[in-house]
Amino acid sequence: MGSERKSSSGAKSVSELLIQSGITITMIFAALMMGDLVQPWGTKVSLSILQKGAEAPTIFSISSIWLVLGAVAMSYLLFGWRVVLAVFIGFHVSALYLYDWSLNPFALTAAGNLKTFAWTNHAHVLVTTFGPLAAIYAMRTFKLSKFFEGEKLVFQHVVFLMILAAFFNTFAKFFVDTSLRTWLGLSIRIDEATYVPSMLIGDITGGIAFIFILALVVVPVIRLLAPGVITKE
Repeated sequence: MGSERKSSSGAKSVSELLIQSGITITMIFAALMMGDLVQPWGTKVSLSILQKGAEAPTIFSISSIWLVLGAVAMSYLLFGWRVVLAVFIGFHVSALYLYDWSLNPFALTAAGNLKTFAWTNHAHVLVTTFGPLAAIYAMRTFKLSKFFEGEKLVFQHVVFLMILAAFFNTFAKFFVDTSLRTWLGLSIRIDEATYVPSMLIGDITGGIAFIFILALVVVPVIRLLAPGVITKE
């Protein structure tokens, strides 16, 4: 009887984790896709990259609204740290599908060079995966981790969480796009003065906006259809 109960409990735990992982990946995919949709609405930020040997920088336009931060933070608030692997894999899969990301740093480009820049993609995923989690545990250290009252989000704590996560995310990405790129021998950034404030504002606004969209639309559906998967650890 005891072994049957343990087996049943283990199977339930695995099934819950699979559901949690599926919801997490879906939220991340939706955040990336929606961020791509709002880009044409005048929310572009220009990022300048100076290629080796070039006289003029290459200008890239990206969305300044980083919704993924809200999706990742909500996943941890609902399901706990156990979905960290789902966040890591989900971001990779979503970016590969939507942006055709290069993930293999040992693959060759058309010119026959190694795709070393893929290491920066993996580093960005690590930042997005662990930034919100670090912010949550930092708030728990300072006893500011009451994110729910019953079934409602505590607005003040969630907003502070997203601001803290945005700082972690922005400055970690700044390190990746400056120091790590230099170590890898990649082209360097020349827009540091505008990069940090643009990214920080985009992380804060996008994270706060999307986490409350999820709270109003997605979380009630989860509570209705699969209330047992919410752990709020």
